[in-house]
Amino acid sequence: MSDRREELNIEAPHLVELLEYWEALPRVKDLPSRADIDPQAIPSLLPYCELIDVHRNPLDFEYRLIGTLIDEIATQSYTGLRVSEIPTQNPPSLLFELYERVTHEKKPVRTILPYTGDQSGIKDVESLVLPLSCQGDKVDMLLGGIALREPDEDSF
Repeated sequence: MSDRREELNIEAPHLVELLEYWEALPRVKDLPSRADIDPQAIPSLLPYCELIDVHRNPLDFEYRLIGTLIDEIATQSYTGLRVSEIPTQNPPSLLFELYERVTHEKKPVRTILPYTGDQSGIKDVESLVLPLSCQGDKVDMLLGGIALREPDEDSF
């Protein structure tokens, strides 16, 4: 078990796999780049993943790519939308704060968020957000992964 996995307290096995994949990616400086991600290397993780562009001045986040599982549980298609355009996500939401934290701290963050969609049978969402940077130091993209927990479950 990696120190970072233990520190983040990740529960879902596929999110542990995503973290380990991110940790193994080459670094330009401190962070891996979007160009280093090979979707063919992680096909089983793709339904649970999303790529999010970081915009600045003002800070905002745009969904570039949404995994099929995320798309299925969302209230609408988020691809191409900015977080500020989504009523349940715009600031000062927990999700916006999560993306903002990863962008500023330049390190992975794991959290549990309440599920706000309209699908029954989902209590909350374990979310892992990982920073990416084409320059290696300034976060310009986020790689996110989710796991779902049902109302009667205690773990992911």
